[in-house]
Amino acid sequence: MSPFNLFGPRQPTPVHVRWQDGEPVEFQRRPVRRGARFLVTDVRERWIEESPWPFPSPMPVGGDRLRCWRVVARSAGEPEAPALEFVLRMRAGPGVWDLVRVPE
Repeated sequence: MSPFNLFGPRQPTPVHVRWQDGEPVEFQRRPVRRGARFLVTDVRERWIEESPWPFPSPMPVGGDRLRCWRVVARSAGEPEAPALEFVLRMRAGPGVWDLVRVPE
């Protein structure tokens, strides 16, 4: 067993997000797969999640802040398919996004 595979696949799915004026407009799952690009058609909700700092620290630092969006998106490869609902989370730091599909 490789030491890099001890923890299994990362959950939730990492994504590449293109955004404009502070809002996500398009996202694509990583690694890039055919037909996995989605266009955001509606932003339903926005919020900020905060998780506690995971270990004791003398620094007065808060936890992880995540900007979150509940969006409705359509597959760019199948525009006639029904729209799906997703939650996009942007972690502190540039370009670190998570994607969670909202169950129906």
